Amino acid sequence: MIEKQSDNIRSESYYPTDYEPPVSEDQISKTQKFEWPNSYWFIAERTNGRLAMIGFMAVIINYTLFGWIAYPLL
Repeated sequence: MIEKQSDNIRSESYYPTDYEPPVSEDQISKTQKFEWPNSYWFIAERTNGRLAMIGFMAVIINYTLFGWIAYPLL
């Protein structure tokens, strides 16, 4: 039988566990826990963006399946 020799290619050599990249003082976050704003305008803009993406995807799917952007119009 042929025995497999060690080829020195292991995951430990590619991903060392004791290495930490140097971080300067200005890269460290000094802020507290981030919380999303719950104002009326923030919620309205977020909802508007989500509904716009739903409408955009509906147009793309409709055009892909049927060849019409909006059936009675175009």
